Amino acid sequence: MNNPTIAVIGAGDFSAYLIGALRRGGYGGRILLSPYNRAKAHALAAKHGCEVAADATSLLAEANWILLAVRPGQLGGVLAKLSMRPGQLVISAVAGVAIAQLQTVLGHDTPVVRIMPSSYIDTVGGGIIPVYPASADVEAVLTAAGKVVAFDTEDQFELSMVGACLSGWMYRFVGSLEGWFVEHGLSQSQARLVVAGNIAGAAGYSIACQNANLTEISDGIATEGTYTKVGLDHLLDSGAACSWLQALDIVYARLEP
Repeated sequence: MNNPTIAVIGAGDFSAYLIGALRRGGYGGRILLSPYNRAKAHALAAKHGCEVAADATSLLAEANWILLAVRPGQLGGVLAKLSMRPGQLVISAVAGVAIAQLQTVLGHDTPVVRIMPSSYIDTVGGGIIPVYPASADVEAVLTAAGKVVAFDTEDQFELSMVGACLSGWMYRFVGSLEGWFVEHGLSQSQARLVVAGNIAGAAGYSIACQNANLTEISDGIATEGTYTKVGLDHLLDSGAACSWLQALDIVYARLEP
C-alpha cells in the first residue's frame, strides 16, 4: 500500500516531526488527525496539509493505518476507545509498550508495528527510524521520512530506543563544547559549526564506512606528537566514556520488564 490513509492519534511534538519528515520526503497520502486537541491539530493540519477528523468515529472509519503517538500514561484511555476493523494496521510510537500488551486490548489478530524515530528527522534527512517487526508496506512509506532500520526481535528494538536517547544527550554535550569555544573567542555561530560540524563529520564517516574499526581510525589520527593524541590520552585516562555507558545502563534497566 503506497499511499495509505494514516490516522494520527496525538498531536504533540512526535506527530509534528514525523508528519513533517514524511511531507518533506514527498509522502502525499492522506493524513487524518485526531480532534482531541483541536488547536494543535488544526495548526498541524495547516502546516503539513493534513485533515482534522470530525470525530473519533470518522477518524477510525476512514483510516488504513492508525498511528499511536501518545504518552504511555495516556495509552489506556486511547486503547479503550479504539474499535478496529479487519485489515487495519496499528503503528505504535509509544515507548516501552510491547506489541503483546497492545494486542491484549486490541485483539491478537490486529497487526502492530512499533517505530521510534528521533526528533531531528523533520530537519535533517537520513535520520534513522527503528521498526519492529519488519513490514515492507510500512518501510516503503517511512523511507520518505528517513533511513528505516528493521530489527529481528523486539528486544533489539528496545535497545534501539536506548540509542535514541543519545541525540537528546548529545545536544547538551555539543552545547558544553560550544560554550568553551565561545569563551575562548569564537562567535556562537562559529563555535556551533566547529563543534557540531566535526562531530557530524565523524558520525557520517562512521555510518558510511560500516566495516571500519573505529578504534583503528582514531589511533590512525591520534598519532604520537599530535594534538589529537594529547587530548585523547586525557579522555581515555579519565574514563570519559564511562558516564555515557552508565547512562545507557540506567535507561535500559528502566525499559526491561
